[in-house]
Amino acid sequence: MTTFLTVREQFFMEKTLVFLKGFESIDDKFKNKFDKAIANQNYKKDLEERLIIALDRFDDLAKADALFKVFVSHINNEINQSEFLHYLYILDKIDFHNIERFKFFYASLEEVTSDNCLNSFAFVGLLKLVTRCDLTVFGKNESGKKFLKILGLLA
Repeated sequence: MTTFLTVREQFFMEKTLVFLKGFESIDDKFKNKFDKAIANQNYKKDLEERLIIALDRFDDLAKADALFKVFVSHINNEINQSEFLHYLYILDKIDFHNIERFKFFYASLEEVTSDNCLNSFAFVGLLKLVTRCDLTVFGKNESGKKFLKILGLLA
């Protein structure tokens, strides 16, 4: 057997490095909140496991950066534990290659869209389904707006 890392292991390491790179820009205020949060050993273990599992499941490096932003929001108490877990699920399931289209729709004045590239965003609750003239389209909701704000993609 070769000593080289498998593709899967190498990709996991790359995602982990992208996630950890986020710590380069944290301030002392965040560091103090983080230290307080992980003082509880059970919480720390659970958080570590969830982050590792999420990183392992991601199919896109950009999701690791998004995970760090969701993590920061959680540590800063901008989202609760339930929302944090929901966002981990969302990041796993969405087609991150279409995040710009998703952002563009939310930034637009359009109330609804029929862009089927946004299906994965609708099925995790980031868009609502709206029926108009016997046609189902996607509409904006607070969950999608909050998600984009957490990622720094919407003002």
